[in-house]
Amino acid sequence: MFAMIGALVFLGCPWRAALRLAGGDWNAILGLAGLAAGIGIGTLFLRGGYNLGRTQQTHHTAGWMLPLVMIGLLCLLLIFPQVPGEAKSGVLFYSVKGPGAMHAPLAVSLGVGLAIGFIAQRSRFCTMGAIRDFVLFRQMHLLSGFLALIVTALLVNLIIGQFNPGFEGQPVAHTMHLWNFAGMALSGLAFCLAGGCPGRQLFLSGEGDGDAAVFVVGMIVGAGIAHNFGLASSPAGVGPYGIPAVIVGFAVCLFIGFSMRKRIA
Repeated sequence: MFAMIGALVFLGCPWRAALRLAGGDWNAILGLAGLAAGIGIGTLFLRGGYNLGRTQQTHHTAGWMLPLVMIGLLCLLLIFPQVPGEAKSGVLFYSVKGPGAMHAPLAVSLGVGLAIGFIAQRSRFCTMGAIRDFVLFRQMHLLSGFLALIVTALLVNLIIGQFNPGFEGQPVAHTMHLWNFAGMALSGLAFCLAGGCPGRQLFLSGEGDGDAAVFVVGMIVGAGIAHNFGLASSPAGVGPYGIPAVIVGFAVCLFIGFSMRKRIA
């Protein structure tokens, strides 16, 4: 939950931070620096014996729960498709303006999502793991994929004329640098303690990982809380309760990190 709250204070997950940087949004530099700092703090806990316990096999039904929920939501989307200009179709609500309304057609979204999911699952792509593995083991495998994402997006933006460097006037971004950094630092710490970034948790939940499914549900709940209780930021700046939420989030994550350590012999 706090991982999502931190990301919404910054206004983006690690993937979006990379894409913002590739588009010339220098505010993303603060976000990525915060992400690295948060993961760095998390690696200190890992070195100190932080452990969530051994992974155990359970009933297949547990692994199917989240995928079945997502399939159910997709069925609802097919039954109640969006009506142009309408905010509601059947039991579903749709965004008619803002970032939520700027989505690709369903067929394109499914096709691209399946392709990216397949590649990311096979390559173990993880933005948190990229930084964690480099810090702990000096391994570049995952980090090279993260850097490739940024470079590829940068080249595409340059080709199509969408590279607009600067801090001011960036889409869905604010210039409160301290909280850009702190929000993503909170997210990075939470990702490290949980064992994966949002994308990686989604892929793992699709593999039947129940822990990852709980994390995904927590992200959804965190997004709902952030948007409904004034925690999420906007282009005007951090939300009215975003700063206290980040401070509380750090306190909770640090408590978890310190209290869930096993002494290493």
